[in-house]
Amino acid sequence: MSDKSAPDAGGAKAKSFLKNALIVIVSAFFGSSVQICVMIPNGMTSGGVPGIARLITHFVPVNYSIVYYGISMVIVIVVALTMGRAEVGRIIALAFAYPIMLYLCERTGFVLLSENDPLLASVLIGVFYGIATGVGYIGGFSSGGTDSIARVLKYKVFNYVPVGNIQLAIDGTIILISAFVFNTNVALYALITAFIAARVISAVMLGISGQFIQFDIISSEPDAIADYIMKDIGRAVTSHVSRGEYTKQERRTLTTVCTPRESVLIKRFVAAKDPSAFATIMPVTTVWGRDKGFSDIKEVDNN
Repeated sequence: MSDKSAPDAGGAKAKSFLKNALIVIVSAFFGSSVQICVMIPNGMTSGGVPGIARLITHFVPVNYSIVYYGISMVIVIVVALTMGRAEVGRIIALAFAYPIMLYLCERTGFVLLSENDPLLASVLIGVFYGIATGVGYIGGFSSGGTDSIARVLKYKVFNYVPVGNIQLAIDGTIILISAFVFNTNVALYALITAFIAARVISAVMLGISGQFIQFDIISSEPDAIADYIMKDIGRAVTSHVSRGEYTKQERRTLTTVCTPRESVLIKRFVAAKDPSAFATIMPVTTVWGRDKGFSDIKEVDNN
């Protein structure tokens, strides 16, 4: 009897590697292209590492992608020294991919807008940044920007301050400085960019409604449904035995927490596999756990 476990494991690893590589490329492309093709040509700025790089290159005639790369590497080193190797693993891929993509975009010389339009530019920057960050977070990656610095400050200095508030303070400071270096209009447009980016990140990760839901399923095909949710959707599944008091029969109930968009895919599969299945959906306000998109339970105050 042949052992197929080794080839199957190898195929799963290859599939996972290709998936992660695609996520890194897509995230780096959207985040880098908008900086080179929209933000800089229109004289715009933003918070985070791009905002810091814009401030530096305004005073020092250094290549933008080199400055961005230098800042990213400093952040990687700081995170490694303070948070450990596990945290560095989240940011190292994009920390290298972003500068490479920035360099390639610079070589093309392409400008997305045919004429300067600050409002349209701020909207495009927000949308592109939102897609880049949201896609990266879905894959478990971080670009190693001010979000990483905020995490370091939270665990080493401001233990009782939500990490989101710390990041907001950092980005706000960068934008405030930009108001003095460039002008107040540029800073206000950067605020529009930040707002749009936050909404797009939420839409990419959680669907348009921006929330998680709990999906409970009672079916005669629990194994097939659980396998689909875990392998195709990429969500964890728990199950317990429940008994219907009318029939006195015991059946397995599957429970998963997913986004509204993912719930539609699960519903379609369940309907095709077992049309007589019983399912319920409940909104969830907060989820702590290790699954994609969930908050770390150690950051209980970071809502």
